Amino acid sequence: MAMARFAIPSFSSCSCSLSTLSTASSSPRISAPAVQISSQQSLIVLPVGWGSLRLERCKGRRFKFGGAGHRRLKNGVSGVFAEMSTLDEATILELPCLPFSPAEVFIPSSSKTLHLYEARFLSLLEEVMVKGNNLLAHIVIEPVKGDEAGVASFVATYGCLARIESVKRLDIGALVSIRGIGRIKMVSLTQMEPFIKSTVMPVRDAYPEDRQPLLKKIESLKKTLAEVQQLQIKIKTAKEVPLLTPLEKALQWAEKGEPDSIVESFVPSREERLSFAALQPIAGASPGELHKLLQERLKSMTTVDTDVRLNNVIEYAEQSRASVAAKVALQSLQL
Repeated sequence: MAMARFAIPSFSSCSCSLSTLSTASSSPRISAPAVQISSQQSLIVLPVGWGSLRLERCKGRRFKFGGAGHRRLKNGVSGVFAEMSTLDEATILELPCLPFSPAEVFIPSSSKTLHLYEARFLSLLEEVMVKGNNLLAHIVIEPVKGDEAGVASFVATYGCLARIESVKRLDIGALVSIRGIGRIKMVSLTQMEPFIKSTVMPVRDAYPEDRQPLLKKIESLKKTLAEVQQLQIKIKTAKEVPLLTPLEKALQWAEKGEPDSIVESFVPSREERLSFAALQPIAGASPGELHKLLQERLKSMTTVDTDVRLNNVIEYAEQSRASVAAKVALQSLQL
């Protein structure tokens, strides 16, 4: 039986086809074991909205979606287009997709470096660089129990539009730095091999008419984050903490946004961008603190109210400030 390999990054010591290098100095290297998906019978679940869209690979090489509103494509993929009729074409992009585990959820304003070296991912990179305006979809997939024996099932729960900022060619593969732009949801799959492609649409918070309450909270958040930034560069770690930390980079991007008109409809408001920028790894973070950061990121990706997210991240930022201040004080006592 022929097998199609679907790579999902996770913490593992096995050989990998896709790996992530975290911007946090204390984070481990992440490798991607290959999950085997049968070309004869398998199941992948992908989202429409925050719900799910089932893709079943039948005998031979035909694919079909469950649900209403089917449309047959040339490559044998049928998609659900129920929402498409109400969408402006300017808000739809067809993009290559990179799949990751929930531990690697990617949020707007964040950046990270990927090591791509398997042929299909290098092919994806070339297409993104040549045809895709340096854009790709970073998606999180999670395994779920299949409803048939021998069926592999996954659900895509979080998506983020990412832009390639730099590429460094290596003897084996390439190091690719990406920046998160805005949340996305997948509308329909257009390709499964050699890599996944899908049409995507933006997901943004509803913008309130009265901005003043948000602006006050933004100023409070920025003040707290400035203190976190000043404290964390004083922490002594195995590697010297750069002045331009992940937090500082995220804040700079959040203030500036994306000038590219192609992604204009995908870029969140300044307030929404800053609410995500607060959720960056801090120098010297413990495993428990990194886990807390992950949980906050997952919660923020499903929040659709900027005010609610700001309340959450202000509390998180204040906790981070207290933690970093305690570490700096303890460090000074040990000197």
